[in-house]
Amino acid sequence: MTPAYTGEDWRRTNNLEPRRRFTNIMQMAPRAVPPLIPLVLSLVVSSASGALASKGVSHGPTSSPTSKDIKKTERYELGALPAFTFTSDIGFGFGLIGSFARFSRGYRPYLWRLEVLWLMTLKGKPGDGGVESPYHDDYIKLDLPGLLGGRLRLNLFVGFSRYTTSGYYGFGNAAPVDKPARDDNPRYHMVDRIYPTAAARARVYLTERIQLLLGTSFVFNWINPYEGSLFSRDLESRDPAVCRLLRGKDHFGVFEATVGWIWDSRDHEYMPSDGSFHEISWRASPGWAIGTDHAYGGLNLTLRFYRAIVGRYLIAAGRVMADVIVGQPPFYELSRHGGLFASDALGGSRAIRGVPLQRYHGKIKLFGNLELRSRLLGFSLLGQRFQLGATAFLDTGRSWAGFSGTSHLDGDGIGLKLGAGGGLRLAWGEAFMIRADIAYSPDAEPIGWYLDINHLF
Repeated sequence: MTPAYTGEDWRRTNNLEPRRRFTNIMQMAPRAVPPLIPLVLSLVVSSASGALASKGVSHGPTSSPTSKDIKKTERYELGALPAFTFTSDIGFGFGLIGSFARFSRGYRPYLWRLEVLWLMTLKGKPGDGGVESPYHDDYIKLDLPGLLGGRLRLNLFVGFSRYTTSGYYGFGNAAPVDKPARDDNPRYHMVDRIYPTAAARARVYLTERIQLLLGTSFVFNWINPYEGSLFSRDLESRDPAVCRLLRGKDHFGVFEATVGWIWDSRDHEYMPSDGSFHEISWRASPGWAIGTDHAYGGLNLTLRFYRAIVGRYLIAAGRVMADVIVGQPPFYELSRHGGLFASDALGGSRAIRGVPLQRYHGKIKLFGNLELRSRLLGFSLLGQRFQLGATAFLDTGRSWAGFSGTSHLDGDGIGLKLGAGGGLRLAWGEAFMIRADIAYSPDAEPIGWYLDINHLF
């Protein structure tokens, strides 16, 4: 989350990937909720990089370096700060984030960076009016940019998560909310999931615009159904479609490999006003190889477009995503999408805002987002540049439970799910933005609130 970088011009000059916000790495790991992105107003690593930029320290040799220059660039940086997040789905999150980075001449933003997070959330407890912690997340990440002369970036991730209120409403686009049952049992539409994760992902720069995506991950799951919940009832269901779709009932491991292609012509990585960012990827899990029956494959196609309407002050941005799973995935994969930034869909802060997280489960998902982004007011504070903006958005899409024998789960008609709203944006420098959104949806309970960082796409 460094405050400035030179974007495409810098990439062309140095043949390295411009700096990525630390959340991108977290999004690459398989997770059951939208990436919980700590709202960190400053990191020691960021301020160090910004200081170098402001003092004109070059990352390419334009003149012979002095001993003072070398001392500035060849160094370690250590820092730790509070981290915060909020969504209407999982409540208020707080914790600590630490960073340890090695800076070296010729590598940008650093030679390597180690990041550690401890985070938990608090939310009203269903039913009795108390408070509980529905989500807990710990991880260690290692980022290695600039490998192979700048053509390879490697991300390694190890983490532990528990989500005690993971949503389960059944399968298909017509899955209902059973309000009478939920009134009697506040955890009727919930399941407890514990899942440590290990993941590695590499992006290989083949040309200026084209990248090869390679990844692998292993997740071990403990699934704990609540007594009297819909999940527990569906375990005894005689519906053939439900029996085929409800897999992953106890404890089991899932190994997954990913390969894909990326096209990136954006004029700015974090706040683009022109260009496109597209990807197509295939993920697969050979269940038999680790002794489970969760063998499946998934195809993801994501198209992102950006166009300036009034210079850089009013920008139209759009995203369309199609995700299809075949085979026998565990049930929680049916409320997720794959790709470079795998996350939850259709609901939550990363898909159709306003729709509750994990509201719909299906093998086929199609959704889109349209945003109008404005930049309203720029100002400086304590030597840092800020810009206040606003965004209006419309999200829509739907899911299908499966390919055949599941029409009774999807209902009749178009069945589009909708989310609409707006929010404020506070940009800090060139590579960090606070995003606050409010969204209405017919599925909302009663409305969606989201505090996150950087644009949705």
